[in-house]
Amino acid sequence: MKLKQFECVLAVVQQGYSVTAAAQKLFMSQPAVSKQIKLFEEALGKPIFRRQSKQFVGLTETGEALLPELEHIVQAVSRVRALAHDPHARNIQTLTLATTNTLATYRLARLLPTLREHHPQLQLNIIEGSNAQNIQMVQEYEADYAWFSATDLTPYSTALRGLLVLETEAWSPLLVVPKDHPFNEQPFDHLSQLADYPLITYVTSHKGQSGLAAAMSAHGANAQVVLTARNADLIKNYVRQGLGLGVIADMAFNDEQDSDLRTYPLTPWVDPFNTYLVWQAERHLRQHDEQWIAALSPGTTRAELRKRLADYRRAQEDNTWTI
Repeated sequence: MKLKQFECVLAVVQQGYSVTAAAQKLFMSQPAVSKQIKLFEEALGKPIFRRQSKQFVGLTETGEALLPELEHIVQAVSRVRALAHDPHARNIQTLTLATTNTLATYRLARLLPTLREHHPQLQLNIIEGSNAQNIQMVQEYEADYAWFSATDLTPYSTALRGLLVLETEAWSPLLVVPKDHPFNEQPFDHLSQLADYPLITYVTSHKGQSGLAAAMSAHGANAQVVLTARNADLIKNYVRQGLGLGVIADMAFNDEQDSDLRTYPLTPWVDPFNTYLVWQAERHLRQHDEQWIAALSPGTTRAELRKRLADYRRAQEDNTWTI
């Protein structure tokens, strides 16, 4: 297999399965593009394009499975060529992080000054999504890292296969209530008291109950979740409008800015939410990667991180993927 074959396949897909348009894009003749695709399919032993009257009309199941890998290879080669021909490109580093709105807004901000100080040439790209979306972006090489919160990784076990998973700093859920709300007139000493009120909380990106709903069920109460959102500020604003009681991350509450709200810790009944950083196991960690990962995991030095990575690779035979 050759790189030119990969480029021909991608060009045909990108040009709407037109070999003529792909040939023009690649500055090749139409027969030459067709020949490269034929050679690639012969090497695979399977067709990658569906055909109708000798015209390409789509991808086969094999083609669909191979397409993300071909894109990754061609993009990587393109980056290598850029580094080889542009002396200034050697100093340009990028890091793409797929994360949640809460972590990006409240926890990442405190880490950026140090990262920028040590790596001023680093370009950090932030993509916000649900847990499942963030993990998928790493699996498909659209992001270098995913950073998300969860009380349990079990719902994501299939999606996380082949990825390194590092547990980072946890946070606790916090109930927020308007100061003039009737809820404040009684002591809050049991989680079942929340069953009488509409609740507003974070979106759950997996099937099944959220951590709050599961905790309430364990105490014989049903959660009346009427609104969900990914943005903590949005949840607080809905609470201010009287739409319900809110549940947010403790890091998202500001004593000064949110002085019109009263808070109640839910830690007696709801488990803390761990945060996790995940990335491709084969990723080579550069200096800024090591510093970035260590910063997210308090107490983890770069030396300890290298040891964990070495332990992970030794544990591959046991299918251990969490570090």
